[in-house]
Amino acid sequence: MRINTRACYAIRLMADVARHSVGGRAVSLKDVALRQRLPKLYLSQLTMPLRSASLLKSVWGNKGGFLLARPPEEITLLEIVETVDGPIGVMDCVLDPNLCDKAKICDCFATFCAINRGIVGALKRVRLSDLAAPEGAPAAADLRTVQACAVGHGSRTGGADECGR
Repeated sequence: MRINTRACYAIRLMADVARHSVGGRAVSLKDVALRQRLPKLYLSQLTMPLRSASLLKSVWGNKGGFLLARPPEEITLLEIVETVDGPIGVMDCVLDPNLCDKAKICDCFATFCAINRGIVGALKRVRLSDLAAPEGAPAAADLRTVQACAVGHGSRTGGADECGR
């Protein structure tokens, strides 16, 4: 699975807002675009679904901009990615087995589902606060778990594990 540009930019936008909205001060999209070196127009398109999902809120006026709608500790990367891209699915059949007439006999189906659970679990464990920590701060413990899952050191039991949903 690849995190596409849309999801990557949304994560960077949200992390920047979390990092720079100190004391309830709204963060302008222009400032985010400059700091992140991303196109302002592209970022403005991402704010719509993020606002609709109650992850971001806008502040109007002279010192307007954006604030997080919830504390960064309560927002996961999974929420951000699924908001701008829809459900995580390494294969269409993982999201809806009815899309494939071979899902019931496919030797790979269970493996694809396990891979999908690992990806979803990793994105669910990383909080926006982990990314928005001051630059140079040590990685959060949850990020070490995500890294272990990414390199295959998660539990190998048949049920849900630390790498699963």
